[in-house]
Amino acid sequence: MPLRMGWRGMRMACIAGALLVLGLVWWLAWQSVEAEREQLQLSTRQQQASLAAVVAENLAQVVNKGRLMALAAGDALAGHGRGEHSAAEVHRRLSPMLVAEHSFARYLLLDAAFAPVDSSYPIARAELAPLVAALRQVGPAPGESARLLPAARDAASGHPDLWQMPLAYALRPVEADNVRVAGGYLVLMLDLGYLLNLYRDVEMGAGSSIHLLDAQGRALAELGAQGLTMPFSRSQAAPMALMSGNRGAAVAALQPGAAASQFSWRRSAQSPFIVVASRGLEWVDAPMREGSRKVWTLLGVLSLCLLLAVGGMLRVLRHQEGLFVALSVANRDKHTLIDQLEQEKAKALELAANDHLTGLHNRRMFNELVASHLALARRSRKFYALMYLDLDRFKAINDTLGHHVGDLLLQAVGQRLRQLLRSSDIIARMGGDEFAVLVTGMDAMADMDALAAKLIEQLSQPYDGLEGHSLQVTPSIGVAFFPRDGHDVTLLCRNADAAMYASKRAGRGRFSYYDATASADSARSYALERQLPRAVADRQLVLHFQPKVRLHDCRIMGFEALVRWQHPDYGLIYPGEFIAAAEVTGAIRALGDWVLQACCEQAAAWRGQGLEPVPIAFNVSPVQLRDGAFAERLAAHIAQHGIEAGDLSMEITESCLLEPRALALSVLEQVRAMGVSIGLDDFGTGFSSLSQIKDLPIDTLKLDRSFVNDIRSSSEAGVIVTSVITLAHNLKMRVVAEGVELMDQLVYLKTAGCDEAQGYFLSRPVGSHAAEDLLRAGYLYPA
Repeated sequence: MPLRMGWRGMRMACIAGALLVLGLVWWLAWQSVEAEREQLQLSTRQQQASLAAVVAENLAQVVNKGRLMALAAGDALAGHGRGEHSAAEVHRRLSPMLVAEHSFARYLLLDAAFAPVDSSYPIARAELAPLVAALRQVGPAPGESARLLPAARDAASGHPDLWQMPLAYALRPVEADNVRVAGGYLVLMLDLGYLLNLYRDVEMGAGSSIHLLDAQGRALAELGAQGLTMPFSRSQAAPMALMSGNRGAAVAALQPGAAASQFSWRRSAQSPFIVVASRGLEWVDAPMREGSRKVWTLLGVLSLCLLLAVGGMLRVLRHQEGLFVALSVANRDKHTLIDQLEQEKAKALELAANDHLTGLHNRRMFNELVASHLALARRSRKFYALMYLDLDRFKAINDTLGHHVGDLLLQAVGQRLRQLLRSSDIIARMGGDEFAVLVTGMDAMADMDALAAKLIEQLSQPYDGLEGHSLQVTPSIGVAFFPRDGHDVTLLCRNADAAMYASKRAGRGRFSYYDATASADSARSYALERQLPRAVADRQLVLHFQPKVRLHDCRIMGFEALVRWQHPDYGLIYPGEFIAAAEVTGAIRALGDWVLQACCEQAAAWRGQGLEPVPIAFNVSPVQLRDGAFAERLAAHIAQHGIEAGDLSMEITESCLLEPRALALSVLEQVRAMGVSIGLDDFGTGFSSLSQIKDLPIDTLKLDRSFVNDIRSSSEAGVIVTSVITLAHNLKMRVVAEGVELMDQLVYLKTAGCDEAQGYFLSRPVGSHAAEDLLRAGYLYPA
């Protein structure tokens, strides 16, 4: 049945594929035809836009020449007052201009009372009266613009001369030789026939026309393939709703009842005309109709051929199906016998090589497999690592819940290891609650960090359904790399086991790498861990002070207090060696209180010497900030030493804002209410962002030294620094850059708008006496 379903699926897939291909081909053809149509319409639209722009520009130039003639007429009237001499002067000036500009057939000059002053032709009363009436109705044009009047009437017949359109220009009132000329009107007869005949030889294409409209969209004249024509009616306006703005294109009927056209229009502020270049849609699409007809015919023939081919293929598939079914039945019986033999063989190998409880490799098989992989690893550039895993406090589970529950837990751990590791990695149970893994073919040693962290996280999740119990255990992991930590299986296992016990000593539930120097270092660390509480009590700690310098004038704005341990045996020890131990042992609270008291004593001493105080910044650990009484102790120290709250500045790290967050925020609000400023140290290395801290009671952001170090080598770091400074200023926060060691970094930070800086380039952390000298100087200029 499955075989028949498979063959049926092949036939259906064949049919579906053919239909898909046909649909795709027809769709692509349709897309191609539509693209060709759009390209043709775009080309026509561009041609129309260019033609309309040329005609509109020519009209604007003609109207501007009329404006020049109006200016000349006004100057002539102003120069000779009013009377026969002024009319002669007007005639003398305008006649050459009229001859030079063929677009104007004649002119008529009227005074302010619409009385004729001069004209280039004898004008009859029957022709003058309509012009005067039109001028009275439309009034003077604004500024120096031209007004388009109704068509002039023929003197003989009295009918309108539709080819000559009057353009009226208002003459400005002038005063010359104590004679005030009230202005008037110059009417120029625009010869539409001459103007449009200039474009008779332009190749516009079949069905194309140039339309000349007035400002209300009424047709004045049309130039098409059949020649220059006059519209039958000027009462019907073009679709002005489509022709908004000075230019554009649309598809519509230019006259009611007419066929749709594709047209572009242009209008000019200097001209009272609208120029429209149009072409009927049937003429636009005509070139592609024949081509698309051929395409559809060809596609129909190809579709028929494809369907015939698919029918033949279906017949062949049906014949092949019968042959394949008969062959499959014979092969099935043969493979059934082979599978039975393979299963028996696999069971025998599994019993000899695997752990009976978890199904993982046993110690013997693990050693053999690791030895063979290490032989290959010597010729590979990949990295190999051996891990030892031990379940923390597993003995307590066996003792309290019984060995049966313990066995179920071991089986669940083995199952998770299979899910978390690759099939190429070798997993074994070495005995008891101890597992071993050979991680093969890593691209870099650093890949081990992510893998070990993932194993600890996943193996530490609860194990449910163990005889009604839900258990949670943590693994301790030790890692040894081949060949750095051993060249054979025995040495690698021993060193990985030592690294695992180092993880247990470090607090369990973590991973450690094998370190040959760890013995000596661990002895020193253990000694410092034991002696730290005594060092606080015996006042072996000292404070060094590093100045914070304002960048725009190099004034010292404060100091950061940095604790040092003056050890009687090891000398001066920096906080990197004992702060972590203090947090683990709980001595960090006493250490933090000592630093706070020492800062208050130093601020009081400087006040006693008459020095102008600057804030001394002290660091606060998350343990201190989670103490609800911290703010009270701080206020008590300030009152005890008689200093101001502004003499101190508190710096926290992003880890201080972790859970319980509400308590930490409450303590910060209390500290800020006292008047002690708060800074966020090492900003950018943790989880926070400006969006997360905008509502926190923080006055200052301290840029981590990693950003400052990368300014010279990474443009991205510079962009981040500049962005953080800008955003911090927008949130009303000051920005302090720490770790400044080069002049280039200082210049970049100052240019980016950073407020203050501290670092070795300005000054190393110094003792209290040297800090006092710096405070007396007040300014610290870079060397």
